[in-house]
Amino acid sequence: MSTHRHVAFALTLLVVILGVALTSIRLFLRRSTDLTAVGGSALLRPGIRGWHYENLGPFEELLVRWKVRPAWLSYLQLVIAVLVGVAYAEGLIFIGGWLVLLAGSLDILDGKVARRTNSGSSRGAFLDSVIDRYADSFAFLGLAAFFTTSWMLWVVLFALVGALMVSYTRARAEGLGVTCLVGFLQRPERYVLLGLGSIFGSLLDQITGWTLWGEPYVLVVLTVIALAVLGNITALQRAVYVMKSLPESSHG
Repeated sequence: MSTHRHVAFALTLLVVILGVALTSIRLFLRRSTDLTAVGGSALLRPGIRGWHYENLGPFEELLVRWKVRPAWLSYLQLVIAVLVGVAYAEGLIFIGGWLVLLAGSLDILDGKVARRTNSGSSRGAFLDSVIDRYADSFAFLGLAAFFTTSWMLWVVLFALVGALMVSYTRARAEGLGVTCLVGFLQRPERYVLLGLGSIFGSLLDQITGWTLWGEPYVLVVLTVIALAVLGNITALQRAVYVMKSLPESSHG
């Protein structure tokens, strides 16, 4: 396939993906007025989450009908996470982005199926948390392998530290009796930013060929920088919040 055909194909694919997604979201928002139960954040508004949950609904129903155990979805998420790392390490950024979104969707379905079938347990919650940490790590390790000879390697490692610290601060806080859900960048936001940044970054690279400080995949680079900065800011936000919530001394 010639260079011009590569560019035309990437541009067409970009337009199709954006067109289908934006049209679908718009139609969902038109018919859905009550999104209070969905929740949201500064980066992922309730409308976006509600739209995603609705699209996952048929898969949720199928999994419940087939009596799929939530733990199986967790194990499948782990397998997908390994494939994410391999895809990034091999430079398959477009495929890696879709796999990131798939892993995030499996994480959501895991919890939904557990609630629908009343099969949630402390053991399952612990397994889910462990697999989530591995999923984060494999994605960033794959990116580290891809950027191994670049200054971006340090940005990727900084993003990995931020992701792990965001999760650790919440877990440690809950161990001390403090509910900690504050911060810009939680796990769903990481999945969405990294997944979409990889998909659109790969297509834009094919279309424009732009570089940033000598690096291709400009949007991917900017996405990882954002993850590194926002992730560590979120970890610090949570640390400050928990410190203020805990008593200074255990002695009255």
